[in-house]
Amino acid sequence: MKPLAFISAVVLTATAALAQETGKLTIDIPAAVQATLAKEKGDTGKVIEFKRLNDNDGAAYAITLELDGKPYEMILDGAGRVMRKEMITGEPQENGVDVHKLPEAIKKTFYREAVGAALKTVQVREEKKTYRTEIVINRRKYSIEVDAAGKLISKRFEGEDDGN
Repeated sequence: MKPLAFISAVVLTATAALAQETGKLTIDIPAAVQATLAKEKGDTGKVIEFKRLNDNDGAAYAITLELDGKPYEMILDGAGRVMRKEMITGEPQENGVDVHKLPEAIKKTFYREAVGAALKTVQVREEKKTYRTEIVINRRKYSIEVDAAGKLISKRFEGEDDGN
């Protein structure tokens, strides 16, 4: 066996043994992805989960972060560009209200659309006020949504800016 081939075999065997010992699978993460991740999580955020996606047609990465005590899902492309960053929330809060306690205009519409079917309770969804804008960063369009307290709800890649 040639010395270089022998050294390579020893290194591969040692790496495989180390991976088996720790029980963790390791992947190579491009420097650009690492840099973006470090910037997005800042000093106080932490990575909860990291997954590599789309091995066949260009890698993308799904990361779950905790920022300011809130969970976020972030998708990065292989070049480390943010494709999406969203706060993970449950379904909007809904409260059941007796149909007789609704404003007249709402009752009228429900009764008209129900065409004689019995109505008992109506689910009322309490939506919170949010702020949304669109920006261009390095010729890439993003939409950003923030809640009334200033917490990021989402940042989404919307496509390339054509300059118009």
